[in-house]
Amino acid sequence: MGSLKDVLEVSRGKFRAFCNENDLGELALPPEIKAGYRAENFVIHDLVLPSRTLEGNAEIHAQITLKLKCLPRALAMLDAPPAENMVLKLQNDSGNPPLTLIFPACKLLPVWEFAPGFTGEHLITLKFSAVCDPQGKLFYYNCT
Repeated sequence: MGSLKDVLEVSRGKFRAFCNENDLGELALPPEIKAGYRAENFVIHDLVLPSRTLEGNAEIHAQITLKLKCLPRALAMLDAPPAENMVLKLQNDSGNPPLTLIFPACKLLPVWEFAPGFTGEHLITLKFSAVCDPQGKLFYYNCT
């Protein structure tokens, strides 16, 4: 298996999105994935020792933005009751080599945008939030 740089430079083609094995269709644009982490600071007060600040464990998270062409499937997801633990799969079968990214602990954010197209397709933008699964992994990938 090559480095992540090799995977990103070699893989080309359009992505499809699957949410809990439901096909959301082909993406209009490549997915936008922004990962980061946050850590909370705690102030410890003690009668004997001076107060001090401790940093808690860092929490890794990501925000995933998808621009979808298939409006009915996206609207059905937005209309359904929100689910906490969804599996989001982004698949690029036309790439060389094919690439699949799986985010095992996602939720759909209540933030979305609809862009009607007067001469082309309507687009809808959905945003997902991903956190680490119980094994501590934010995402899994497969490139064969």
